[in-house]
Amino acid sequence: MSDIDPTLYSALADEEEPHPGDPAPPSGRGTCANCGEPIAGAYCAACGQRDQPLRQPVHRFLARSASEFFGVDGRVWVTLRDLLFRPGALTVAYVEGRRRRYLRPLRVYLTSTLLFFVLLTLLDPAERLRETISTGGADPDSTVVVADHLAEVEANIAAAPIEAAEERAEVDSLQAIVDRLQVPAADSAAVQADSAGIASDADDDLLDDLEDVQDTLDDTRGDAADRLRRWRLEAALLSALPPDSTVRLADIHEARARIYPETNANINLPEGLARSGAIRRINAARSRGEIAEAGAAFAREAIGRVPTALFLILPVFALLLKVLYVRRDWYYAEHLVFGLHTHAFAFLVFTVIACLLAITTAEWARTLSLVLFWGGIPLYFLLAQKRVYGQGWTKTVAKALVLGWAYSIVLFWGLVGVIVLAAALSS
Repeated sequence: MSDIDPTLYSALADEEEPHPGDPAPPSGRGTCANCGEPIAGAYCAACGQRDQPLRQPVHRFLARSASEFFGVDGRVWVTLRDLLFRPGALTVAYVEGRRRRYLRPLRVYLTSTLLFFVLLTLLDPAERLRETISTGGADPDSTVVVADHLAEVEANIAAAPIEAAEERAEVDSLQAIVDRLQVPAADSAAVQADSAGIASDADDDLLDDLEDVQDTLDDTRGDAADRLRRWRLEAALLSALPPDSTVRLADIHEARARIYPETNANINLPEGLARSGAIRRINAARSRGEIAEAGAAFAREAIGRVPTALFLILPVFALLLKVLYVRRDWYYAEHLVFGLHTHAFAFLVFTVIACLLAITTAEWARTLSLVLFWGGIPLYFLLAQKRVYGQGWTKTVAKALVLGWAYSIVLFWGLVGVIVLAAALSS
């Protein structure tokens, strides 16, 4: 038996369907304008094209287009209801042949992804990323009185040596304890062996603590020196301004970074990728603001390629289902329909989460977003899988776990590929 069912692929296409509410009258030609066959009703029996006038007023053309895309004849609401509140019902109805009352699976998927990525473009998370990096999480337009901020910077400068001394004292204290616990050789071999065992355990624990503190001290020493230089430079810049004036923190930080670069954002990539425009801009950035601008531009480039990547990855999801349910006499396209429906639901959830986080940053919104993402989507998929494939809960849960593990790997490397591709193709 062939693994391709031609009737199933008709659901993945957007051939014309009857729209009973369409007010357009028949053309009255008697033959189909598409294939030339006689027409006995509103539709051609040979090719299925609707018999309607070739020339239409703009309002009828727009109404028809909206009806075809959004299903405003009522199918969109039935489809949305079953998609959201009856996991797997759309796929079951499709497989059983009850397709007329629902939107096509591919249209459902494309509409949900279009809605999400249009919203994502409007919200522009890359801009938020830019602001976070450039301001360190602070308000980019925040202003301070020069005298007050200078006092704060000078206090940081004064506290730096004290903090360094405290870290060094902690290391010295641990080293002294280790030295005191060194057990001298005893006259009795038995006493020596017993004491050495106790001391060895204590020494090992303390030496581990000592190494951890020393590593932390070594890691932070360079950062502390950089911070001290930046504070001193910032103090010099503030000292040149009138004490009672106000200044934007972002301007002071940008001016300081122009003189003393804040960070090194070099990204080590293969030579071909390193020559791409986005990576060159990130590597050439000398201030936090420049890094933020370059990173945001690269993020927009990557986000723009995600829809295509996800659409290309979706067939892998269907292939995994085909492997997991290999004993079922199902065509690959039927698994693909299930993938289209479940992914459409996921993108609708992503849209709700994006709206929540755009409207408010309250804790309840973040908590609800996490619950929807980590709880709602997996639970929906599990219920849909149970309804569509009809196996017991044990097998369904086991296969869902295997599928989730395998598909997460595919998604991860697929998105990594998108990032690499964005780096390679961006100018």
